[in-house]
Amino acid sequence: MKKAILVIVGLLASVTTFAASTGDLTISGTVALINDIVITPKAAATALNILAGEAGKSVADVSETSNSVTGYKISMRSANASKLVNLSNATKMTAYTVSYDGGSYVSLTNSDQVVKSSSTSSLVTDSSDVSVNVTAFGTAPAGTYQDVITISISSI
Repeated sequence: MKKAILVIVGLLASVTTFAASTGDLTISGTVALINDIVITPKAAATALNILAGEAGKSVADVSETSNSVTGYKISMRSANASKLVNLSNATKMTAYTVSYDGGSYVSLTNSDQVVKSSSTSSLVTDSSDVSVNVTAFGTAPAGTYQDVITISISSI
């Protein structure tokens, strides 16, 4: 047993460590992806004129912040497919279109629609206006007419 231990110790002592003339050291840091929006509704968002309709009514400001190296896009969708629906009687409704950041007015669907793209590849914060056109419903029965618009930001 002593002989075996001595042989192992002898073998370990004879192992030579080799040095190199160069070596690499990798250093790094990570920046987390930021794709944030803050939606600030205006008083007009809950005071739309259903009877007479609206044209170009500003209903919200959206603050977009992104640092995506590929840029970012803003998408919108509507719970009622661009219809303001009477909460007491869902068969009573009127249509509307929406514009984001001064873009063309569009009718939203239940699926995300890209309404803005930005190719900025560094940290940026931008502010965008949301405006609506509401179709007049002159014979609208009493009640609250409502839809929910979902606005999202994601990397391109």
